[in-house]
Amino acid sequence: MEVTKLNVKARCDMHLCRGPAIYKVAGVKGFGGSGLYLCSNCLTELYEALGRVIVPKSPDNLIKKAVKRREEDERN
Repeated sequence: MEVTKLNVKARCDMHLCRGPAIYKVAGVKGFGGSGLYLCSNCLTELYEALGRVIVPKSPDNLIKKAVKRREEDERN
């Protein structure tokens, strides 16, 4: 997936949005100019909606890593 800024005039592809598209979300390259054209408002809403569904896992802090290593060493 790739998000690029448009240099041409296009209309947003979201339903009932008549705003001018500023961004293009493209999938696999090689299929011509196909992609999803979005205005800045719709792109922001899509980003926020995806953020509610896909939450990144926070990395373990140094204390938790040290405790896990001690537990593994005690088992071995």
